[in-house]
Amino acid sequence: MRLARKALHVAAFALVIAATAGRTALADESIEPRALPAPHRLDLFAGVGALGSPGATGGAFLTGLRLGVGGHFAASVDLGYGLLTAPPTIQDRWWVIPSAALVIPAGSVRLDLGAGAGVGTSSGYVSWSDYDARPFTPIWHYTVPAVRAHVAASIEITRSLDLFARADVASLLSAGSQPGGAMDTAWFALWIGVEPRLL
Repeated sequence: MRLARKALHVAAFALVIAATAGRTALADESIEPRALPAPHRLDLFAGVGALGSPGATGGAFLTGLRLGVGGHFAASVDLGYGLLTAPPTIQDRWWVIPSAALVIPAGSVRLDLGAGAGVGTSSGYVSWSDYDARPFTPIWHYTVPAVRAHVAASIEITRSLDLFARADVASLLSAGSQPGGAMDTAWFALWIGVEPRLL
């Protein structure tokens, strides 16, 4: 009888230990973080790049905001400014363009394939000295709707900072009475920049 009681006590003790261990294992699993992307992510981005147009070359900078929604969609808006030279003349470009993009995760790289429409400005100057002396008084100027397509590749440097490279093709939609040559209305750009996370 004593032997049976001892065996019963040992079995009960073993059962308590097993139940406690099981609870601990479940608790450990429940607090393990999930490797899932945040449903929304807001980034600030800024970059510099080479700007080109048929017959003209130059440089530009841009800055804007990008909102990632889920893992496969993003919306953004950016403000850019660039200078183009086609000796001896000078042109500049301003634009504000909202865009939408399909996001393709590719390992440690994120690809954005996007397009947008907004407003762009094109201005012309006789020479660099004319631009330097009167940067806001061009010999011709117009502000019209603009369209753009872009592809961007981003890589995470830290948890709150990405590095990106991007290529754009854009055009102003000018009316017939305004300068309408490709050099005055179209441009392409190659960018490199940083994208710090805000939220």
